[in-house]
Amino acid sequence: MRFTNPLLSNFNGKYLLKHFFQKRSYLNRLIIINLAVYFIFLILKYLLSLIGFLMSNDFDEVVLSKIVLSLSFPASIHNFLYRPWSIITSLFFHIHFWHILFNMLMFWIAGRIFLQYISEKKLLLTYLLGGVFGNLVYAFAYNIFPVFQNVLPTSMAFGASGSIMAILAAITVYKPQYNLQIVFLGPIKLKWITIIFIVIDLLSISKSNAGGHIAHLGGVLYGATYMFFSMKNNIYQTTKKKKKKYCTSYDTRPLSDEEYNAKKKAENDRIDAILDKISKNGYDALTAEEKEFLFSKSRK
Repeated sequence: MRFTNPLLSNFNGKYLLKHFFQKRSYLNRLIIINLAVYFIFLILKYLLSLIGFLMSNDFDEVVLSKIVLSLSFPASIHNFLYRPWSIITSLFFHIHFWHILFNMLMFWIAGRIFLQYISEKKLLLTYLLGGVFGNLVYAFAYNIFPVFQNVLPTSMAFGASGSIMAILAAITVYKPQYNLQIVFLGPIKLKWITIIFIVIDLLSISKSNAGGHIAHLGGVLYGATYMFFSMKNNIYQTTKKKKKKYCTSYDTRPLSDEEYNAKKKAENDRIDAILDKISKNGYDALTAEEKEFLFSKSRK
């Protein structure tokens, strides 16, 4: 299935590539980091396989397995304690070409829509926190449900899918009616696309890659919840500002005739005293407060 973003319909490939590397957005940077980690891993894999071939041993397999273990997030709490950084590094680590290709394509589409309405800082936070939450949900499920006990010690998760699903869910909650152009199908509302992905993950848990699908759903849960409460807080703040705007001094008790006349007499007496001071000592003899008072009354 091929997706097209209407924002990019007038861009040719060369311009789009140049624009991508010149624009310093968190979306572009996160994609570049993911791609860089993937290509570094490919280069290391090739070099290590060459060394293993020349040395006629399994040196390459041993080192590669250690790299994968170090960067991937383990379901086992015991294993996680030995590599706590993996809860973050796993969000940028891919092994297979089609995995990173599909993830970055989805990230680009969902991220572009996200940035039309929400800030880059929130995109970065949603990517990181959504991915972390997806990892935690995955680990929680593998430690709680008996069906995963046999694979718990060796199970691990990697990839940006949980983070991307968090961003997709967040922008879907914010703009569920957004139309996304899909080749051969035409415009489809964003909410239906997100629902399809959620259903696929739910149905796939019992078939293959259960941990990955659970992490996806964890990302969805974080993104949707975060955006729901963010929108609710924005509505509250807007309502509060409106109330403050229309709260004026009309709520105070009006002055009686006696109070008004007394206030007016006091102001006139002070004006006379200031004018008398000017006639005796000059304008420069007035204090800053007296000058301001006289100026404010002369404007009325």
